[in-house]
Amino acid sequence: MESTISRMAKRLGATSVEAIGHDARFAVVGAAGDRLTVSLEGQQQRFMAVLIDAQGVTRASVDVAPVNRVIEDETVDGRVTLIVRRLAIQIDTQPSLAIELSTVEEG
Repeated sequence: MESTISRMAKRLGATSVEAIGHDARFAVVGAAGDRLTVSLEGQQQRFMAVLIDAQGVTRASVDVAPVNRVIEDETVDGRVTLIVRRLAIQIDTQPSLAIELSTVEEG
């Protein structure tokens, strides 16, 4: 889990990761002053994220578990996709910070 968190933070552009045991958190600050704060609880495979715009307004808040898979999209800079059951959560940091939710087809 530690290597997954480190790779995710690096891919999204976080400057540092705070870790205590299996839990970790990091933040990514966008060019416009927006901020994405991510917290991961390793024991429960829980992912939490808050996206706040430059004016301080919360634009998205996600709290899901258990994370089944983390996919790094090599074709898109700054993108990580988390799979939670049939839910795909795409975290983008380029060209701007974004969280997108979609369903995954079974099969």
